[in-house]
Formats: sequence, C-alpha cells, structure tokens
Amino acid sequence: MGILDDLKQQADGLRAAEADKAAQLAQQEAYYQATLRPAMLKVLSYLDELVKHINYVQPQRTLYYPLAPDRDTTVALSQGPYKLLIDSSDTPRQVDIRVAAKLTQPTLYVLDNLAAIQHYAEHLDAYALPYHRQDALNNLHRVDKATFTLEGPLQHAIRIQADTEQQCIEILLRNFGRAGVKRHRFTPNKIDEALLDRLGRVLLHDIESLPVPTEVSEETRQQLRQKLATTRQQENNTEHEQHEREAAKVRDRLKQSWATKMQNAKAFYQKKLEQDKRKP
Repeated sequence: MGILDDLKQQADGLRAAEADKAAQLAQQEAYYQATLRPAMLKVLSYLDELVKHINYVQPQRTLYYPLAPDRDTTVALSQGPYKLLIDSSDTPRQVDIRVAAKLTQPTLYVLDNLAAIQHYAEHLDAYALPYHRQDALNNLHRVDKATFTLEGPLQHAIRIQADTEQQCIEILLRNFGRAGVKRHRFTPNKIDEALLDRLGRVLLHDIESLPVPTEVSEETRQQLRQKLATTRQQENNTEHEQHEREAAKVRDRLKQSWATKMQNAKAFYQKKLEQDKRKP
C-alpha cells in the first residue's frame, strides 16, 4: 500500500468518526430541546422569582457553621444577598446561585499540636474558607504551634445544569449542610414543585437534604421484611451447610489417619512375629 492510499484510509476514518460524533451531538441537542430545556426553564423561572423575594425580604441572615478546631463549636456568619447567574434566558443549560457569608467578628485559634494543626487546616480547606496561618517553630525548626485567623467569606453555591450526555438534570450544592460539593442527578420528570420547594428550603438553610423522601407503603415494607428474612435464612442455611461440609472433611481425615495407623500397627506386629519365629 502506497503512502497516498494510507493517507486516504486515515482521512476516511477521521470523516467517519466526525460524522458519528456529529450525529451523537445532534441527538443530544434534540433531547435537550424536547425534554431538558422545558425542565431547565421551569427551574430558572422558579429560582429567578425566589431569589428576588429572598433579597427583598431578608438580604441579611446569620448562619452558624462548625468552623472551630473541634469541628463542633460553631462560628457565626452573616449571609449577604443572593446572586443568580445564567448562561441564557431562552435556552438555559447552566443556572448558578451564589451567596457569600462573612464572619460577624474576628476569629482566631492557636493550636500547639502538629496533628491538630494539620487536621484543622484540612477542615478549613474542605470548606474553601480563606484563612491566614502563622506557624511557630521549635528548637528543631519544626512546627509545634500555629495561629489560624479566619478571614472568609464562606462561599455557598448551587448549580443546576443540563447534562445532555446522561440525559438528566444535575444539581450541585456547595457548602450547604456540609463541607464541599454534593452532587444530585434527576431525570427531567422529577423536576416538579416538590423538588423545587426543597431546593428553595436548602437555599435558605432550612433543610440539608435535597432528594424528596420516598413514601414507602406498609405492604412494600412487609415485602422487604420478608425478603430480608428469606435472605438471612438462606445465608444461615448456606453457612450451616458449609460447616457440615467442613466437619465431614475433618471426620474423613480422622478416619483415614486412624486406618493408616491401624495398618502400620498391624504390619509392625506381623513383622515382629516373623522375626520371633526366625530366632533359634
């Protein structure tokens, strides 16, 4: 095969791959327009109105987060106004809500244990909270004390985005309820009034859990109990059978060992008799 034929084959392969990719993107775009876009517009309409009302009624709010070294003692934060950011009002693919919470008073902690210093730094980093750290060195030039001055603000954010590849609506919560980012995925039909109401309550720090609790009927609970009992019985039976098999193996080994010993003893006795007969 000549160099020209080789290049033609490579070009044909690239064109085929590009055509497949274009077809895949076209399918994803069609799904967005038909299914994801209406759900995102519903989210945008709700959050736009919610943020406007929140900022008008209560632009300032005090929050309490466990930002002390013991991870239990809370630090007061004053939450400012909410900001709504979108990429498009007609075809929204990403909707962000951001809000900053400032410290209500200067806060600093002095730690004199290296392990505690490291753990506290990791704790603050998990929240991505800005702070200043001043280390003190001992005679061996090792850190044995550190002063942490919390600076803030603590950033909160909610992102709702259309995932055309996974065909779902993804909601990311940052620093709501716990440090870091929590990720939730919902099919478009799950974006209803109940879920949006819970999203609003999360935004106001009234609740920490986003997914709507599922009501389980008593009949379903009973079926689950029966299934669990059956599974446990099967596990117990399997374990009992395994123990029986192991015991049988031990008995077989003991029988074989005893038979071998008896054969050896019998052979020794016969040999002894023959030796005695040969004696004058």
